[in-house]
Amino acid sequence: MSKILLDSADINKAKEIAKYYSIAGITTNPSILSKIDKPLEEKLAEIKEFAYDKYEIHVQTTENSAQKILEEAKTLKAYFGETFFIKIPVTKEGLEAIRLCDKEGINVTATAVLSAMQALAAAKNGASYVAPYVNRLENIGQDAEEVIVEIKELLKDYKTEILAASFKNVKQFKNILLCGAEAATVAPDVLETSIWHPYTDKSVIDFEKDWERKFNSSKVVDALK
Repeated sequence: MSKILLDSADINKAKEIAKYYSIAGITTNPSILSKIDKPLEEKLAEIKEFAYDKYEIHVQTTENSAQKILEEAKTLKAYFGETFFIKIPVTKEGLEAIRLCDKEGINVTATAVLSAMQALAAAKNGASYVAPYVNRLENIGQDAEEVIVEIKELLKDYKTEILAASFKNVKQFKNILLCGAEAATVAPDVLETSIWHPYTDKSVIDFEKDWERKFNSSKVVDALK
């Protein structure tokens, strides 16, 4: 079963979507958080309140050296709880940090993955997830679906799961899940588009018109009286 996460810090939108769509968590990155319209401490508290012990929370490190990433991850885990994942880019320092965090029992999402071999390196160091950037792969001329299949094959003997990211349209979102990604994190607008269809709405309107033509304002349960 594919896990779907929201790639967003808009908690009001997350609450709205969670009412009708089963999500597994929230992912953020420095770019997402740089666009918030309130103090960072308020936004982080809002994310914590929404997700604590219920949803996964993925927050990217803002450090660059392995030891500092580890210390930041410890602090963030203490704040967000056991469902927290530290997102670490797959640089040399990042790969070292992934190993250190894994040894400390901190969940890791290896991010900014753009090749199957980067994913393998992260998996060997204990990453819980690897996050390949689908749209960026396609922007540099690579076949994102092929990369996902390669990652899936290379990671078959590891606990690491694929958390695909960076989607610009529903086709990318759907096809990557069909390629075997265990999870995907997607912007709210792409997720909402994936479940909306104009003919569904038209069908509902047609049902209502046909019912009212025959039964006016009564409801089906009224016939049980």
